[in-house]
Amino acid sequence: MTNILIIEDEQPAGEYLQSLIQKIMPEVQVLAILESVEQSVAWLTSHPAPDLIFSDVQLGDGTCFDIFEQTTVRCPIIFTTAHDEYAINAFKLNSIDYLLKPIKSTSLHQSLDKYQQTNGESLKKKMQSLEDTIRSQMLSGKATRRNFLVPYRDKLIPIRDEEFAWFKIENGIVDGMLADGRNYAIDKTLEELDKLLNPDDFFRANRQFIVARHSIQEIEFYFNGRLLIRVEPISKKPILISKERVPLFKKWFEES
Repeated sequence: MTNILIIEDEQPAGEYLQSLIQKIMPEVQVLAILESVEQSVAWLTSHPAPDLIFSDVQLGDGTCFDIFEQTTVRCPIIFTTAHDEYAINAFKLNSIDYLLKPIKSTSLHQSLDKYQQTNGESLKKKMQSLEDTIRSQMLSGKATRRNFLVPYRDKLIPIRDEEFAWFKIENGIVDGMLADGRNYAIDKTLEELDKLLNPDDFFRANRQFIVARHSIQEIEFYFNGRLLIRVEPISKKPILISKERVPLFKKWFEES
């Protein structure tokens, strides 16, 4: 029996992929469908390794590569991605494999055939090559937003990204706090902001906060291996980095 792990931040898409896989390979066991970097790191560090992973590239709290940096993953991976065709052309040079969303049964069948026909060592090399290509494409192709038009009363206020200290979501409303203490409602989700903002300057701390590097004043050890981030302007709600994301946060802060 082949044990498969699915990493997909949209539950319907994950369940659809599971149903397609099990139609093609009824003997497959899907161990779990995980929706985030944090959840995936926790699962992989506490369970035996699967035989194969299907992983979306872009997740709500980061990318799948954040998972691989925090855990040891030796099994083959088939990436699923909604990237444009210009990026996919490069991926074709390294076919461990990718699946372009929306996933079709015929494409999935071909990917599973490749998995079964390729020996382990060759597969690992192809997987690393494909991972490097995808990462390079994502970094070079990411269009970071430098300017925002923020609605305020009957106006649109132009604000540069470096003016923001942090973003917070509460009761479904996203607020952007500026370094000078002004606060504006933002008409975007945190997930959209995370994709637009420069990853060298902003970090997705958790499901509620994105913080700017320049706003971080102190970092304190907190309960259960977490970190408490103190920012300026001060946030009334604590900004916590989970134990699983601490290594990623340290790497971001020290190396970017």
